[in-house]
Order: sequence, then structure tokens, then C-alpha cells
Amino acid sequence: MLDNYVTASTSRVKSDKNVPRGKFEELKKTAKKKLSSKAFHSKANLNGVTIEFNGNSHHQYEFWKMNWFEGMKPSVDGRIFSAFGVEGVEPSAYYCPDTNESVFFNTEYYGQCKSWALGMAAAVLERDFNTHSIHGACAQVEGKGVIIVAPTGTGKTTQAFKLMELPGGRVVGDDWVYINHDEGENQGYLVGRQPEKSLYMRTETQKDKPWLRNTFDESKCENIVVNKKECEFTDGEYGCKMTGNTCVFNDGNRWCYYAFGNSRALVRREDLLGADKIADDARVDLLVLLRRDATSPAAVRLDADKAVEVLKKGEFMVRPGAGPKDMWGKLGSEPWYNPYLLRLDNARQEQFFRDMISKFGVKCLLLNTGVESIESTHKRILKALASS
Repeated sequence: MLDNYVTASTSRVKSDKNVPRGKFEELKKTAKKKLSSKAFHSKANLNGVTIEFNGNSHHQYEFWKMNWFEGMKPSVDGRIFSAFGVEGVEPSAYYCPDTNESVFFNTEYYGQCKSWALGMAAAVLERDFNTHSIHGACAQVEGKGVIIVAPTGTGKTTQAFKLMELPGGRVVGDDWVYINHDEGENQGYLVGRQPEKSLYMRTETQKDKPWLRNTFDESKCENIVVNKKECEFTDGEYGCKMTGNTCVFNDGNRWCYYAFGNSRALVRREDLLGADKIADDARVDLLVLLRRDATSPAAVRLDADKAVEVLKKGEFMVRPGAGPKDMWGKLGSEPWYNPYLLRLDNARQEQFFRDMISKFGVKCLLLNTGVESIESTHKRILKALASS
């Protein structure tokens, strides 16, 4: 039986990431009042930074415990207060830079909670440890590592998994990479690490990788469509617009993993293809930026200036589930393709990426998945890795 939880808000809620301390204390007071009667608490270790969860949603708490390694330090570097069922308050999220704390109201959707935890840890790591936080996938093949940075829906997870499936391939993570530049100075090269015990995966990846269905069937899921009437992609009585084939419900399945663009599964990394197909870190030899449009060249080699120009602009098409519903299908902008940086320092981000390419010699490619097949993009990445 599918282990699936449907949240009241199925995507990110409206937010304010720069709340003054005085106003934030009032918001926190409201949240803590609701949490005083019932709350779950858990500390997470995100690359040495401890973020504490306090909330009354068992779903969020359960995903939090499975997602992260346990934080063992007595002190904490940031706190999240997530209060569900607060009357008279619309679903919303607030962050206070002064205290490195967040408050969520009336949303059990785990994705935003997870991403803000990463952003809170990133603020500490950047400030205190000269560590660059990148929203991207990381994999290695025969000891050579690649970081794939892209807006949602352009194929970074797909490409990372194709690399993992190779005989000498392993995946580090599919969403977030930490790079300590002080360590890089000492070693002469950069190393990418990821903080997650389990991967919070878009289940639509199962469309291109059928073997993931069994994996997702054994995982805890969020917002999976279990009724054909709720599917966004039906084509007539029997068809599917996503695949061009027969609807999975008509094939006798009781749920569909790609009927909603933001359905998720929380999968232990070792449950993907086995413990020997995962790695905790990878030397960074290649940086791949992905875009998806019908007119740009298939591949462009970028120097540091051009890479920074693309990353700083951060243009992308907003996909369902990747932002407010009124923005779905419209052109958006997320500098550095990282909406999770709660304390955005553009100058620091620029320097991190410049150093990666210029100082540490990481090759950078911009690939367009809108004009080539998945396999063609995969071959370009392999060729670039081989020559790195």
C-alpha cells in the first residue's frame, strides 16, 4: 500500500525572508503558543551546522527525521517553528536574518521547510567556514566529479542518475552541494559534499526511469495522485499527455507518480541502486549548467565571466510546484539558480563561482536540454568529464 500524505499546501507558500527582529518575535510568539499544546522537536546536522525543528505536523517531523543526520551538539545554529492549524493566519513563511530562525504557518508541505533549513545552514557555513552552498546535483564517474546546476525541470536529477547508472558511477546528492573553499586552498582542488541522509525526490523522474516505481512504492511519499480525476495530464479517456501512452490508471495502477508536477518521495540514498552506487563526496572537475529552450545552442563552453553572467541572471521557466501558482508557466529569475539562499550575498556567490572556474580550474559547460535528447546531453557530460 502506498505510504502517501497529502498536504494542505502542495507547494511553497508566500514568504518574507527579511523580517525585522521585533516583528519576528511576535510571529514566533504566535507559533509557540500553538505549539505549546503539542510539538515535535528534532535537531539536524547539516554539514556541521545544527538546525532545530519545532512543529506540530507529524508529517513534517517524520520527513525531517528521515531526511537529515541527527544533530548531536547541545547548541543550535538556527531554529524552525512550524505551526499548523493557527486560525486566522494564511499559509506563510518568515525568516529573520538577525536570529537565523524561521516561522511557518499552516503548511505541512515539507519541501519549503527542507529548503529553508538548507538556507539557514548555508548562512552559517558561508559566514564562518568559507563554504559555498550550491543548489545542484552531484555525481562522480571513475573518481571524476561533476556538479549540475539548473532551474527546476531542466534535467539535473535525470543526468545525475544516468551517471550513477554507469559501471563506475556514483551519486553524491540530487539537490544540494557544499564546497569548502578553505579546504580547496589546502588541497589544491575542490570537494563537493551533500548533507542528506535521504533524498527528497520529485516522483515525476519515474516517467523516464521506470525502475524508480518500485523504489517509490517502498518509500514515504507526499502528494502523490491516487485518483485519475486529479491528474493534470490526462489525454482523452485513456491517454497520457506526459508519455503519449496509455494512462497508468487505465493500466490498472492505483496511483501515478507524474500526474502532479510537485509530488515527492523521500528515498534513502542506498535504496536507489545499492550502497555501492552512492558517495559522500566527490572531487569537483566539471560544472554543468543546464537550460531548456528551443533556440539556444546545444553546448557552450563558458569562462568565469560568462558563467557568472548566466548564473547571476538565473532565468528559468517556472514549472508547476516550483513557485506560486500565478507564476507557473511564466519566466522567472532566481539568481545563482538557488532560491534557498536566505541571506543572499551576490558578491560572495560571484566570487565562489569565479574561483571555482578560474582558480581551481573547474571546466564549465552550458548545455541546452531543449534541443537535444537526454542521451545526447549525457554523452556531452561524459566527454567533458573524460577530458577534465
